[in-house]
Amino acid sequence: MPSLRYGVSVTPATGGGWTATFLKDFGYGQGGPTGLILDADGNLCFGTAGGGASGGGAVFELMPQAGGGWSEKQLHQFGQGTDGLGPNGSLVFDSAGNLYGATYGGGAYGGGLGTVFKLTPGANGVWTEKVLHSFGSNSTDGTHPLGNLIFDAAGNL
Repeated sequence: MPSLRYGVSVTPATGGGWTATFLKDFGYGQGGPTGLILDADGNLCFGTAGGGASGGGAVFELMPQAGGGWSEKQLHQFGQGTDGLGPNGSLVFDSAGNLYGATYGGGAYGGGLGTVFKLTPGANGVWTEKVLHSFGSNSTDGTHPLGNLIFDAAGNL
């Protein structure tokens, strides 16, 4: 079964209905976009389960361009050791502009049981990843996180 491979913007059409605009073809090697979220500047951020130089997935940003079209920037690629593999579920921003997500695989413990990560933007435009949690440290820790991350009213992730 092929995965979703196209990024599409959908906007309300004049007189009713919706208009779809093609943004990007992700190809079958990257997997489809997951965790779509808009940042404070109107850029679209998302993960892909595959792709990146190591094939472990990546987080991207699509930025709208004057006159139409979008430019792409890779914020982080996974598969560089214990940082996780295969981001999935929704991404979420905190009030400082840091981006959080989860990966289905990878991490610090054997078996590649997944991670929760934080991406922090730098002044030079380079984002830095920090693994907040690697699943599988004990038998009650859980494995392979699926679903969406959220912040509660107290700011807990």
